[in-house]
Amino acid sequence: MHDGDKVGDKPKLVPEEMHYDNYDVDGIMPKLQCADYYTVPPMEELLSKEKEEAGFCCHVKDLVVGRHGYGSIKFLGKTDVGKLDLDSAVQFNHREVIIYMDESKKPPVGQGLNKPAKMTLLNVRCIYKSNGKEYKDGPMVNKYRDTLIKKTV
Repeated sequence: MHDGDKVGDKPKLVPEEMHYDNYDVDGIMPKLQCADYYTVPPMEELLSKEKEEAGFCCHVKDLVVGRHGYGSIKFLGKTDVGKLDLDSAVQFNHREVIIYMDESKKPPVGQGLNKPAKMTLLNVRCIYKSNGKEYKDGPMVNKYRDTLIKKTV
């Protein structure tokens, strides 16, 4: 005890001694177990920032979820990723990305990952089905690009 402390007084904690006794940081973190998937900021950074600033995962700016060799999707603005199961919410396949495959888990527009985003898909090629020829420019590529844009709006 220090001089001036009264019996029964609780010691005062300075910020570096404070603990999250009533705050389950691991419970608020998004889930991403698939080894070839990643986030920006990385999951480790999300964890450390959530520990520094409780509630950080409720407003992650311009979150990116990607899969190596397939592409990425950047969710524009602030996104609440708290308790979000990214493994089931985001699925990258060859030439496609699916957000909320299970419609029953899809939140209202503007919540979770149901919001404006910028998508990048890798290894997408314009191949004419009848002859297997790949086109790199010209009207066939323009038509294919327009079709992809229509499907993503």
